[in-house]
Amino acid sequence: MNKVPRMVAAGMVAATTLGLGGAALGWSPAAIASAHTVSAEPSSSTTCDGMAPVTNLDSVAYADQLVRAWGRGDVAATYCYATPAVADQLFDQANPGGIHWRRTFSQGAAGTIYVTYHDDARGGNLTVGIHDLGLRGPGGWHAAYTARFQGEPPALGPLAWGDALIRAWGRGDRVAASYYATPAVVNTLFDDADPGGGHWYRASWQGATQSMVITYRDSQTGHEVQIAVADWMLRLGDAHAAYSAQFLR
Repeated sequence: MNKVPRMVAAGMVAATTLGLGGAALGWSPAAIASAHTVSAEPSSSTTCDGMAPVTNLDSVAYADQLVRAWGRGDVAATYCYATPAVADQLFDQANPGGIHWRRTFSQGAAGTIYVTYHDDARGGNLTVGIHDLGLRGPGGWHAAYTARFQGEPPALGPLAWGDALIRAWGRGDRVAASYYATPAVVNTLFDDADPGGGHWYRASWQGATQSMVITYRDSQTGHEVQIAVADWMLRLGDAHAAYSAQFLR
């Protein structure tokens, strides 16, 4: 357990309205259960030779394969489907990308097929540009040469996730708090105080099985609240990962 206090200011945290409905791209959550431990850097020996060529793969299906690979944290496959710059951009946003991306739109323009995906859990969009058939290099690899995120919040670890929840509660932002926590946790916090105030700091934290229990202390009153964040939910790209809140008097 780390006992070094860290101040959590009641600053602004961007909230995103969640878009729900539709079917996400199909792959197993178990496939990315430990993907966050993989460095998002291809080794110097990484090649695409062991994969079936994608020279003639439909561009929309190509984009789906890329998003699935990034979603499950498959570094080698992602760097095959995308240019290094695009793969870096994807993994800088989240590693792994998560399981909730749903294709919503595709459009062709001047030899490029643009495919847009919506994150049904966190509310943002991703548009990738794919070189169309006949314009790809050897094997068809690295055809995803552009990517743009819109409204997608940054991926956070469990400590930063808990901090963001406490900030939202501290400033009285129930909408943002509802993004980070379950309804029961939001009610527990706001029933105690609305707003929670700006004097909470992270006092200690301890890892548990696939979760993190974080204790916050009010520097004025000495009151404490423990927040439990499901790390496995964050690795899947879920929202509402703070699933427990308990006040300690």
